[in-house]
Amino acid sequence: MLVNQTFEEVSCVILIGERTMKTEMIRAIIFDWGRTLYDSESQALFPQTKNVLQILSRQYILAIVSLASDGNIERRQQALQTYDIKKYFTSIHFAQNGKDRLYTIALSTLALPPQEVAIVDDRVIRGIRWGNIHGAMTIWVKQGKFMHEEPNDETGMPTYTIRNLEEICSFPLLSVR
Repeated sequence: MLVNQTFEEVSCVILIGERTMKTEMIRAIIFDWGRTLYDSESQALFPQTKNVLQILSRQYILAIVSLASDGNIERRQQALQTYDIKKYFTSIHFAQNGKDRLYTIALSTLALPPQEVAIVDDRVIRGIRWGNIHGAMTIWVKQGKFMHEEPNDETGMPTYTIRNLEEICSFPLLSVR
């Protein structure tokens, strides 16, 4: 029996469907940009993005790892300034390709192991796959263009699947403590 232990000091056992997964404390959340925080089709933040970042930044280190497949990294950096959300992120990494490498760089910058990180992405073939391979918590934002891109043996199942970003604030390990 654990006595006088805070929630943060205790590993939690979470029931996820029919499987049980032992998880360590999550200290950082790494977000994808396009179609996760930012609606690429309407060229604007999703309505709930700023509020979710405000809430989560009180308890977690936040980072962005995202591809700029069109090569326009400056436009993404400018959007972070324009929407006044850059202040929520400790680490921001955009590149035209090599998202796996960006995750490695981000973890090095944050000085955290993957087991203390949650990866939030709208694509199972990128962020969810990388997180599952490396032992991170994974959260699939199943919305928009890639919502029909289902997990498979190569990507693994996400720890959580959500339909909008606000749902992330209600997870047991991610709820504001």
